[in-house]
Amino acid sequence: MRILFFVGKGGVGKSTNSALFAVKLAESGRRVMLNSIDPAHNLHDIFKVSLGPKPKELIPNLSVQETDLESWVKKYLKNTEKEFKSVYRYQEAFNLHKYFKTLKYSPGLEEYAVLLALTDTIEKNEHKDFIIFDTPPTALTLKFLALPDVSLLWLNELIKFRQMILDKKEIITRIKSGRKGRTVESDPILARIEALTGNYQRLAVLLKDPEITSVFIILNPYELSLAESKIIWGELKGLKMSITYLILNKFQGEKDFALGLGKEFPGTGVLKFAKQKVEITGIETLESLKFPLDPAEI
Repeated sequence: MRILFFVGKGGVGKSTNSALFAVKLAESGRRVMLNSIDPAHNLHDIFKVSLGPKPKELIPNLSVQETDLESWVKKYLKNTEKEFKSVYRYQEAFNLHKYFKTLKYSPGLEEYAVLLALTDTIEKNEHKDFIIFDTPPTALTLKFLALPDVSLLWLNELIKFRQMILDKKEIITRIKSGRKGRTVESDPILARIEALTGNYQRLAVLLKDPEITSVFIILNPYELSLAESKIIWGELKGLKMSITYLILNKFQGEKDFALGLGKEFPGTGVLKFAKQKVEITGIETLESLKFPLDPAEI
């Protein structure tokens, strides 16, 4: 299984390029899942078909879906509340249930929702040859891709803190009871933190593995697009993700601009996709066009 992320500034052509490459991969015999995790979905307009959170096979070997992030936010909140109530069974005494409703205002919820949707897509499509993600604009994309590493930092500190609490609790218990040995008891909070740590570690490893995960940065031949692409490239390099190709979309012969990309993004391949005379919508149009990368090369 290979995972491809099409990222870039809003409006540069991420959806079009991800859709076109997905079609070409499917035509070459690869089994492909294409999923839009952008809140402003465009794939249904590009394919000219109704799409939703359930995968729909559009041509042989190609299934497409558009993730409903709002439903994932609700699912995340519901699961969090359930876990709170399970771990803190005594919460009714403190009326903690009154504060669960404030969880929906927590910062970072959308990023976690995207991450949940991404993980769910990967788990359900492990039998596919390629999973392609059409991503949100830059800020949200970088946040959710960084989330596994950021979460691991917090979780590792929480493990230390929780262990310190348990150690002090054990000392007090021994003093009160007069016992000399350590009483080992399972702690549901520590167990949950350790389980989350394992989940994020597996996802972080998956995203950083160049044999599995690749990023395509889409940009247009103008300075604002280039500037944002530099930010994306730098941030993803910091996350140790593999940036396989830059796709210069809507190329109209800007040779100097194209040549400069090799210096700006060392070690990353540069592909040029010419501006088309026809609107790139409909499966027949997608099938008629040639993508600047041969599916056999990836």
